[in-house]
Amino acid sequence: MGVMMVGANSFVLSPILSNVAADLGAYPAQVAWAISVFGAATALSALGFATMIDRWSAGRVLGGGALLLALAQALSGMSPGWVWLCASQAVAGLATGVLLPGAYATTAATAPEGRAPARLGVVLTGWAISLVVAVPLAAFVAEQSGWRMVYALLSGVSLLTAGCLFMTLPRVRNAVSGPAGPWRAAKLPGVPTLLVIMFAYMTAFYGSFAFYGEGLRHAFSVDAQGAGLFVLAYGIGFGVAGIGLGILAPRISRAYMLSIFVCLVLSYGGWRFALMSPALAFAAAVIWGGLNQLGLNALVVSLNRQAEAARGAVMGLNSAVTYSAVFAGPAIMGPLFTSFGFAGVTSVAAVSVTVGALLTWRNL
Repeated sequence: MGVMMVGANSFVLSPILSNVAADLGAYPAQVAWAISVFGAATALSALGFATMIDRWSAGRVLGGGALLLALAQALSGMSPGWVWLCASQAVAGLATGVLLPGAYATTAATAPEGRAPARLGVVLTGWAISLVVAVPLAAFVAEQSGWRMVYALLSGVSLLTAGCLFMTLPRVRNAVSGPAGPWRAAKLPGVPTLLVIMFAYMTAFYGSFAFYGEGLRHAFSVDAQGAGLFVLAYGIGFGVAGIGLGILAPRISRAYMLSIFVCLVLSYGGWRFALMSPALAFAAAVIWGGLNQLGLNALVVSLNRQAEAARGAVMGLNSAVTYSAVFAGPAIMGPLFTSFGFAGVTSVAAVSVTVGALLTWRNL
């Protein structure tokens, strides 16, 4: 529920951007600043506050994070102007910078021996639920009851999530020893390499996903609703792979990670051919989503395994790296999309994942 609410807050503004802008008397580009502010605040919060996860009980930290997210969403829904919305989403970013790494760290800390990939697979499926359910539902609610109702509903579900977290995790602690700061955590063996791999991996994903819908609209001359079906396909693949991980619980090894990265490189490279047919593109999206679930799962499990004494701090660094990639990916891929289209973007994404694969092969 925690990851789902973070995902929902991350994704819902995009499909209702024009509705929000029209109501606030702003340009869509001004309202879109709220997304950037959210990402920047998340990265800063993850660096500054994620060590709380190692100091206090998981219920207290995660429940507090969800409560703050509920407040931020309520404030977003009451926005009189786009600046207020940006400030509210900055508060949401502060909450996410604690809630997201805390969810990952707590999943690893509470999993039985050998079951961390399975447990994390279920938790990461929250991202898929937010894509498959929250985004289409937000568009529908915005059309029927206005965009402010979207944030009112999000706030209510975040409040419910906070209550569940407070009640279910009152005594769970993540760190097996005292807390470590982010810079000390960054020096733990294997952690710097894994963070660089994560950055390469996430830059490829966010850079591609930013132009995914637009690329398919150009390729097949479909409208926004048609492009949404391909987003749905990605979410289905991501979710099904998460369920599969929950059942199979694979052992995360270097060979396992390398095989996923190689398959992802082929997946990104294959978009050049998938764009020839809607059916091929739909299948490619499902495969892409499934492989991204497997790769993200393996990286997060590996980071937690290297950082038992500082899970919160390391997961905070991971979130900071991830949200840095939110900026880097589109910035790098934007000129490529203009010049070479979506196939050019995914080709460079394949190179980025190849760098991650080489680092995995040589250093892990």
